[in-house]
Amino acid sequence: MKNEIIYLLSDEGIKVLAELITKNIKNELRPTSNATIEDEFLNIDELSKLIGLTKPTIYGHVHRKTIPFIKKGRMLRFSKLDILKWLQDGKSQSASNLEAKVNDYLAKNPLF
Repeated sequence: MKNEIIYLLSDEGIKVLAELITKNIKNELRPTSNATIEDEFLNIDELSKLIGLTKPTIYGHVHRKTIPFIKKGRMLRFSKLDILKWLQDGKSQSASNLEAKVNDYLAKNPLF
């Protein structure tokens, strides 16, 4: 059998230990200062492959200005970071999340 060490901690000792563990986990999860996210600019063919929409559908979004795009002269480009955020913003919300938003709105704006 292995030698086991058993520690007895008071409530305060457990609290201090939990705080140290939490601090260490947060430090591990925090991105390093030299890690930067660089944006990539896509043409319409690359965007079509990335998001699975046809070129005519993408042009329709550009025409209606419902998709983020950059146009210089005749050159049309799309920021990959902006597109990923646009996709995330359009994600369907769960019924409970929508219900919570409705309840918050009604609490702030009563009907009568």
